[in-house]
Amino acid sequence: MKDEEIMEEALEEFAREGREKFMQGIREHNPDGTKGLARMSLDQKIKAIREEIYDLVFYLKALERHEDDS
Repeated sequence: MKDEEIMEEALEEFAREGREKFMQGIREHNPDGTKGLARMSLDQKIKAIREEIYDLVFYLKALERHEDDS
């Protein structure tokens, strides 16, 4: 598979799945529209990003361990 094909596939998946994931988050965390990214302070956004990064580190570790188990 060419790099351009990988890119197009990733972009198509993101457009489809990313939108729904974000909408699900809105329904869960901001159903009445009183919160949201535009209303978060810089510190709140940094904290939220840090929490997402922590999750990514644990997912990465699980993948690394899976590789070790193979």
